[in-house]
Amino acid sequence: MFKLGSEQGLARTGVLETAHGRVETPNFKAVATKGAVKYIEPDDLKEMGASSVISNAFILSLRPGLEIIEDHGGLHKFMDWDQTIFTDCGGFQVFSMENDFHLKTSDKGIEFKSPFDGKLQRLTPETVMDIQNRLGSDVAMALDHMPLYGCSKEDAIESIKHTHVWMEQCKKIHNNDKQLLFGIAQGSIYPELRKKSIKFIDSLDFDGIAYGGLAIGEPKDKMFEMIKLSTENCSKDKMHYAMGVGSPNDLLKCIELGVDTFDSVFPTRNARHGCIFTRNGSINIENAEFKNDYDPLDNNCSCKVCKRYTRSYLRHLIRTKEPLGYRLASYHNLYFIQEMMKDVRKAIDNSEFDVFKKDFLEKWN
Repeated sequence: MFKLGSEQGLARTGVLETAHGRVETPNFKAVATKGAVKYIEPDDLKEMGASSVISNAFILSLRPGLEIIEDHGGLHKFMDWDQTIFTDCGGFQVFSMENDFHLKTSDKGIEFKSPFDGKLQRLTPETVMDIQNRLGSDVAMALDHMPLYGCSKEDAIESIKHTHVWMEQCKKIHNNDKQLLFGIAQGSIYPELRKKSIKFIDSLDFDGIAYGGLAIGEPKDKMFEMIKLSTENCSKDKMHYAMGVGSPNDLLKCIELGVDTFDSVFPTRNARHGCIFTRNGSINIENAEFKNDYDPLDNNCSCKVCKRYTRSYLRHLIRTKEPLGYRLASYHNLYFIQEMMKDVRKAIDNSEFDVFKKDFLEKWN
């Protein structure tokens, strides 16, 4: 369960207790969609202080399949990760796929063709709860209908209608005492719909509440408006989860608005494209200026990459598409985010978050 700690304005610290340990918040989860963070091993995550990851239950149920994971003793043993695992239900992936795959959505669930073999698949509250129960994740996400950015108000109304029906059913079906269950609010960028959804999801008394359908292309001011509105209209003692947010400046703004946990491919995806996080802002390591640069990626970073390798070497690896380059860059960016979260927690505990945020963003920007 979630226990609040220090507070400064809407920013706060806390601890989520799960079957596989404590997650101190604010917290960032690396994305392990298929049971692995790209180019990163579980021991790497432990070295940098990560306490949780998020995997995709729907994709794992298709490949390698639930039976194989169950034969290993569950998802934790399958991927050799003994700390907290969140699992997403898979709704986001279905609605993000090409129209050729998505067939039908109703109060009963979603029908679509598998992107792997074209076979008919169904996501319903029953199947979603069964899949995540069999995987043995610590935190399961209920099934939601995520409208894409740019949807009409009518489409957004339809999405919360389905989402609310599915949320009620998931809450009723879920019976795993060792697994927490989070609800997801929708509403796109329509304030009255977002407010209606967050209040309804909050009323169902989930273990945590996610702000869904954001960080998918909408203007940043709209995203922050919806996050602020959501925090103001849901229980203070629940964990607040902004799905898909991952850039350092966005993380700090969302923490200021009362968000406790995040997940995103932003750090690792950027790393694979040569975008390296530093305390003085991000750099494109492929630029010619780093060809003969023998400094570490970030002089203020104590990760093992910065201790051992130069910018010149990383530039060479990334430009020649060497897998080691992707691994080292991904490690550094994830380490950077984990260190930032530690600093944020300390700043909130010391009532210095405003000062920390201002100083960080001045250097970052």
